Amino acid sequence: MKKIVSIFMIIASLNASDIAQDSYTGLTWQDNIDVTHKVITYQKAYEYCQNLELEGFSDWRVPTITELLSLVDYNSYKPAILGGFNFIKDKFYWSSTKYKNNNYKNWGVDFENGASKIDNIDKKHQIRCVRTTKPKSIDKSLRG
Repeated sequence: MKKIVSIFMIIASLNASDIAQDSYTGLTWQDNIDVTHKVITYQKAYEYCQNLELEGFSDWRVPTITELLSLVDYNSYKPAILGGFNFIKDKFYWSSTKYKNNNYKNWGVDFENGASKIDNIDKKHQIRCVRTTKPKSIDKSLRG
């Protein structure tokens, strides 16, 4: 329980902006209305993140499956995502991770239940872009 609360407190260090910073993983996540409203193919998601300019940053990308899974709260359902985000939707979100070197399928996470799944890249799903930042120094006791 202590670990869950610590992670929640780390990701919840938000202000009234369009981003959410997770100092534990060193990732900054897009957190604006597009996260819930933009439903696009993987190619469009890739282009969207490449062209995104948000809070003065332009180095956004589609997250890997591991990065997306770092947001899952396995004690929650509908949505199964850590607290601290302003915009959430319990739907499938694209990752940049290909399925078994198959150029027509990518992994993603369904935030209804936190399950990782694959789908054809021509299907339309949600996107939450990410950028890598430097994690803050964290007391090792928080990492459990």
